[in-house]
Amino acid sequence: MPARLQIKAEDCSPLGRFILQYLEEQGISMNRLADLSGVPQPRLRGACFKGTCPTPETLRKLARVMGKHHLELYTLAYEARIEKLPEDADDTSLDILMRDLFETAREMGLAVPKVRPSKAKIRKALLELGFSEENNECA
Repeated sequence: MPARLQIKAEDCSPLGRFILQYLEEQGISMNRLADLSGVPQPRLRGACFKGTCPTPETLRKLARVMGKHHLELYTLAYEARIEKLPEDADDTSLDILMRDLFETAREMGLAVPKVRPSKAKIRKALLELGFSEENNECA
C-alpha cells in the first residue's frame, strides 16, 4: 500500500494549522472530519494549504463540526491573504479590529455567544472600547 501524503504545518495557512491541531486533539483523521462536516476530502485538504480560498459554505460546515463560529474560521482562512496595512495606517481599521477581536477571544478561550447580543449591549461595548461619535470627537 502506498504511503499517504501527509500535510506539513509549514505548508499550511493559519486555517490549515488550526485544522491539523483540531485533528490531533480529537484523534481523528482528515477523512473522518470530511465525513462529519460534509466537505469532500479533497476540498478539505486543499483548504489547509497557503494561498487557497475555501468557500464560505466550506467554512460554515467545518465550523459547525469544530464547535467554532464560521467567522473565526474565515478570519484564519484569509489572515495571510489580507494585505498588511502600512505602519502609519489608522489603528482603528475595521480589519485590524476584527482580527484583534477574534484573536483575543481565541486566546481567552471564549466561545461565540449562543444568542446574538442586543444592540444596546453592542453600543455599550463599543463605548467601553473607546469608540465615539465622529461629530463629538476631541481633536
